[in-house]
Amino acid sequence: MIRILTLDKKVANTSKIEIELRERIKELECLYNIGYEIEYNQDLATILLNSTEHLVRGFQFPEITTAFFTLDGKIYSKIEIPDYKLNHVMSEEITVNGTKRGSVEIAYTRKAEFLFEEAKLLKEVARMIAKSIEKIELQEKLKNYVDKLEEMVSSKTLEIEKAKKRFEHMFEYGPDAVAISRKSGEIIKANRAFYRMLQYPIDPAVNLNYLKDKLYENISILRPYILGQLEKHGFLEGFEMTLVDKYGNPCPVIGSFITIDVDGEQCIEAVFKDIKLRKQLEKRLIEQNENLEKIVRDRTKDLETKKSQLEKKHNDLLLATEKLKESKNRLQTLFNAITDTVVLMDKDFNIKMSNRDDIKKNADHFKKIFLADSESGESPIDAVFKNRKEVSREIKVGDDFFLVQAYPIFSSKNEVESVLGFAKIITKQKSIEMQLYQTDKLASIGLLVSGVAHEINNPNTFIRGNIAIVQEAMKDIIPLLDDVYESRKDLKIARLDYEIFKENILILIDDMANGANRIKTIVEDLRKFAKRDDGLKEDRIDINEVIESCIRLVHNQVKRNAEIITNLEEGTPVFIGSKQRIEQVIVNIILNASQAIQKQGQINITTLTDFRNEEIIVRIADNGIGMDENIMKNIFDPFFTTKKNSGGTGLGLSIAYGIVEDHGGKIDVESKVGNGTVFIIRFPFRSGDNK
Repeated sequence: MIRILTLDKKVANTSKIEIELRERIKELECLYNIGYEIEYNQDLATILLNSTEHLVRGFQFPEITTAFFTLDGKIYSKIEIPDYKLNHVMSEEITVNGTKRGSVEIAYTRKAEFLFEEAKLLKEVARMIAKSIEKIELQEKLKNYVDKLEEMVSSKTLEIEKAKKRFEHMFEYGPDAVAISRKSGEIIKANRAFYRMLQYPIDPAVNLNYLKDKLYENISILRPYILGQLEKHGFLEGFEMTLVDKYGNPCPVIGSFITIDVDGEQCIEAVFKDIKLRKQLEKRLIEQNENLEKIVRDRTKDLETKKSQLEKKHNDLLLATEKLKESKNRLQTLFNAITDTVVLMDKDFNIKMSNRDDIKKNADHFKKIFLADSESGESPIDAVFKNRKEVSREIKVGDDFFLVQAYPIFSSKNEVESVLGFAKIITKQKSIEMQLYQTDKLASIGLLVSGVAHEINNPNTFIRGNIAIVQEAMKDIIPLLDDVYESRKDLKIARLDYEIFKENILILIDDMANGANRIKTIVEDLRKFAKRDDGLKEDRIDINEVIESCIRLVHNQVKRNAEIITNLEEGTPVFIGSKQRIEQVIVNIILNASQAIQKQGQINITTLTDFRNEEIIVRIADNGIGMDENIMKNIFDPFFTTKKNSGGTGLGLSIAYGIVEDHGGKIDVESKVGNGTVFIIRFPFRSGDNK
């Protein structure tokens, strides 16, 4: 009799477990169905309406259950809500980003008690709906951001096109003659001033050639000399020479030459400043001086013998003096015609002479320009008096930039008695330089976005928003599975023994959460990198932190070709500079290294400190294809690129070189064809910045 009662009790317990298991399964099906609605429906109203049906089926008495959502004052339900007052109601707030937006409510039309598990189910559904609202609203914000970004890119492209047209107009209609030629002497392109000066028709079809058309005077000597200077130094400035026009007439000029890349060919760009008028004035002045000397000699000879001729000679002298005054006035006119501000300063920094009429009224303003401290800590005028040689520096006064050039004027005792200064405003050029920095940064961002675009799609927001649901669900499911495992020791889940499954499932879910958070970190780093740089050097820079941030940014772009291995020295000193511009240097070099690796390779990044010379050294080495000597000579030149077919601009390494130099550092490169490349960057630091 006792055995029969025990058996009945076990049967009753088993039935109770089965009933509870069915209820839990209904609750899980409810969560799954609502999760399915959230994933595959983008319309929030549809999600809320369909979820009421799923929610009702998840409760123990669906036939007497009604459910509805309230969101922003509006009610959503597919279940009929009775007109009479409901006494048995359970609700849960829907909170989005800390703000209450509504609630989800469950009610029985007849008297019945809610289960503890049903309260948990309602709370979980409210959280899922809140995350769904957050996801949908975030998607809308992201869409608006993408639309705005496309508009910004279009605007910047239009600005670049306008700038290109302005440069072409400046080239074509500039006052000085400009010509681009091959090393063979063939002129590829020239502006109007060049054709006018040499009296040729303004027509590119003329096909002039320096050698064949004999456009130089003494061309057999001058042409080899110019080519030799360009080969040795890369430029030749202020070279006085004579061109020959169409009719064989000499045209004295001051020529400046540089080598440029034209469609992969090394060509020569020449700028010729016409000095014919200056030469004529010099010749006329010499003739006048000779004439004056002759008059003085004749006058001295005839004073003793011919008094009558004295008056005549006196008149001749007055006439010569008048001519000298005219010459002086002409020279003064030329001096006043110089567009740049010119001043003559003595040792007490008094302005003795200037080509500006308002120099006395605005003397303090002009002194600020010429006496402003540069980055070296002294003004250009001070430097000339101190070092006794010419100085050329960029100075910022207020919101304007000036190129200040100062030249010493020596006394008979070989002492610097005064300084001649020239100031040219270059604010517009500096603005264009900043635009080039931003343009290159936008190009780098475009490359990075193409590598991580697939990781910032909608699934990441969904994953991060719902992994917590899975984690909490597993905590509720595992005790149930433990009960099942007690009666079924051969239980397998996902083809794994239950003990192995139980040991690893929560770890796997945590790894999924960490991966989703890592994607979020990458996107945040990308936004920081894209922020416009104002060019100021005010950041305390930990080079190791900068390198780690850059690696996160370029990881998805680089991982296709190479593995990044770091060996970063601990406790590296900080230095003062612009963090964003240093990031631009590191990102550019890492991307170049990955593009030089044809198959899977390595990029090794090392940092170390040279305390003796107070330098932080960064080495970025790859095992890519390497470079030959000709490419290495030109990699830091503006607009030089080996990747024109793939959209290279040739500005990346040039800008990187300028950024490093602007921070007082150095950048060197070592490379051999087939043996990879090493970039060595040195940044100076001060002990006082590391206290």
